[in-house]
Amino acid sequence: MERAAIVETVSDRTEADDDGATDATRAVLETLGERLSADQADDLAAELPPDLSEHLTEGEPGEQFSEEAFISRVDQRMETLDVTGERAATAVLATLLESVDEAERSAVVDQFQQYGFETLLGETDVDIDVSERSPRER
Repeated sequence: MERAAIVETVSDRTEADDDGATDATRAVLETLGERLSADQADDLAAELPPDLSEHLTEGEPGEQFSEEAFISRVDQRMETLDVTGERAATAVLATLLESVDEAERSAVVDQFQQYGFETLLGETDVDIDVSERSPRER
């Protein structure tokens, strides 16, 4: 998915203008990059347009923090006041999951489940079912 399509989709989901959607996308990607391992961030970044992928890989990867801390970090990073951290996180995550290939989508979902981020996953409107895969496929 191209950058413009990602921003437009985030804008639709958050009801923010393009600047707000761009800001929300950046904030979520930066925070996601801190939570994923370096390899995971690099793999996901390879699926995104370069001007978005750089946000995944610019921070210190592999930090451990809760779902609440994830949302709080997103909220703190956003310059727009029109979108909450939780709304930004779910909108951007849903858009990312729709824009990457199935293998990368499954890897991100698996990681979020391991992190205890089921609430964020559940609030996305993406149809994700990894329960039928064997542990070897995960």
